[in-house]
Amino acid sequence: MTPEIPLIPGGKRGGMLPIGAALLLAAAGLLGCLAIWSARTFADEPTLFVVRQLWWIGPGIVLFLLSSAVPFRFYRKAAGILEMLSLAALAAVLIGGVSVNGMRGWFDLGFCTLQPSEFAKPFFLLYLCVRCGERKTMTAGQWLRLLAVSCLTAGLVMAEPDYGGGAILFLIFVLTAILAGAGLQVMFTSGALMLLGTLIFLLNNDYAMFRIVGFLNPEGPSAWHIRQFQYTMAHGGWTGADWGTALWSGTFLPFPHTDSLYASIVESTGFIGGVLIIVGFLVMGGAFCALSWKVRGDNPDRKFFIFGAGTIYLIQALIHISVNCVLIPPTGITLPILSYGGSALLAVLLTLGIAFSAARADEPETISTVGQTAAGKPHTDPAGPQLP
Repeated sequence: MTPEIPLIPGGKRGGMLPIGAALLLAAAGLLGCLAIWSARTFADEPTLFVVRQLWWIGPGIVLFLLSSAVPFRFYRKAAGILEMLSLAALAAVLIGGVSVNGMRGWFDLGFCTLQPSEFAKPFFLLYLCVRCGERKTMTAGQWLRLLAVSCLTAGLVMAEPDYGGGAILFLIFVLTAILAGAGLQVMFTSGALMLLGTLIFLLNNDYAMFRIVGFLNPEGPSAWHIRQFQYTMAHGGWTGADWGTALWSGTFLPFPHTDSLYASIVESTGFIGGVLIIVGFLVMGGAFCALSWKVRGDNPDRKFFIFGAGTIYLIQALIHISVNCVLIPPTGITLPILSYGGSALLAVLLTLGIAFSAARADEPETISTVGQTAAGKPHTDPAGPQLP
């Protein structure tokens, strides 16, 4: 009989951790609803988006708790299937999806719409973490296969067209490659492909070039959105306008409840509120980083996923904030958990739920220290269907 070691020490305390996290996430979701209401208070239907977002918080918390209760070995075995389903959904939405603001990225289910690109993030991260965790060293051919899947996943999202979503997916590959110890050749190749994809996107989408020109020339006619960012945040001052009186957000700022939510929050809460939002996301990223270090075991896919889950949404938040602060050109990226969007909220909560599954202290799964079958042959733990 081969000796085995537990991945994380057991205990009731670790099992209760997702409950506390669920309460914090529910509070963050309610804060987002408050921010959405303040941003839309001068609109024709100021409570419409708030009611819709509130409708998703309850199911989202249930999804978080259920996904955290599923053993991570299930996700490991299902990683290939989930990634293939994700690719199929991304391809299908280009054919049968509905367009919103010029982007064909949603399925109309009648009672709601579903955005597959949001769910592609956790499934793609899971797939990469499992594949990179299967081997101590990756060959050049294996990295090329993962890079091909990454380009396909990000390319389908960019074809909607959604550059921001595609860029986040490619950053997931870069982050996972760094965690897995990829060499400089892999990093340079991925960087070159990302640059090529960006150039192709700019050549095929005039609005993207329009945004860059406006960013480079803030006084020009194409910089109207950027100026609204500046006016909105300047109107907030140090302590902000009262909730419900964010005049600039509700009157002039485009998409104040989604792409421009941070600027709207700063107008309502001021510089102090804006700093607290940044600190909150930094704490979240740091907490998942610390949580990943507590995971023990021979297979690093758990560490990879926990660290990646916190880091990628921290990066998304910082990109959103940088756009609203006019540090980079507009990209159409939302603020995780806080911005309006049922698919985005569910996807974030699903990702964090899987991360807690990977770190759950009462996880019964163990990893053999010998790694051999009774016949003496090397032991392999299949992780589900393989993508090419």
